[in-house]
Amino acid sequence: MLEVKNLSKSFSSLCVIDNVSCKFKEGEIIALLGENGSGKTTMLKCLANIINIDNGEINYNNNQFIFINDKPNIFGDLNIKENLRCILSIYNQKINLNKYDKFITILGLENMQSVPLKYFSAGNLQRNKLLIALNLDWKYLFIDEPFSNLDDKGVSVFQTIFLNLKTQNKTILFSTHNFSSISDICDKSMSIKDGKIYYDD
Repeated sequence: MLEVKNLSKSFSSLCVIDNVSCKFKEGEIIALLGENGSGKTTMLKCLANIINIDNGEINYNNNQFIFINDKPNIFGDLNIKENLRCILSIYNQKINLNKYDKFITILGLENMQSVPLKYFSAGNLQRNKLLIALNLDWKYLFIDEPFSNLDDKGVSVFQTIFLNLKTQNKTILFSTHNFSSISDICDKSMSIKDGKIYYDD
């Protein structure tokens, strides 16, 4: 269980998150909706302890969590595996080649392995972003705009992966602008507006 109590975060005089409380169960997939600048990314960063909160509490029953932002997590001159090794080292983790080979095939990146990441298309950068997440150990994944820049096939692959992670009792909270195409995989969705969280029916 992840429980948020009375969370607030401001930047100077701008209140981005205003006294928010919510709970997330293990094994849930949750969509966080909102307009640009509404605070979706700030909320994810607060939950992942990337930025300090002003007030409130964030309580986990398991401290294994990661945040993957909407910008490519890459060193552009490196290839996929080299970049992944660098990211894993930040988390004091080592590459599992069996896991790497499995997911690079599922994500359709097996023919891109020797190409420097700076030459990747936006869609392949998204696939690489999820590849990073899949090669890290975590119970809670906070991921910013995972479905952007994907074609229909890519969206379908990501949906299948998310649902498989759910069966492993992993919790995924992601932001999105295009909820209609991925609503079927979500246990619930919530919108952020004027610093408040609203649960959607």
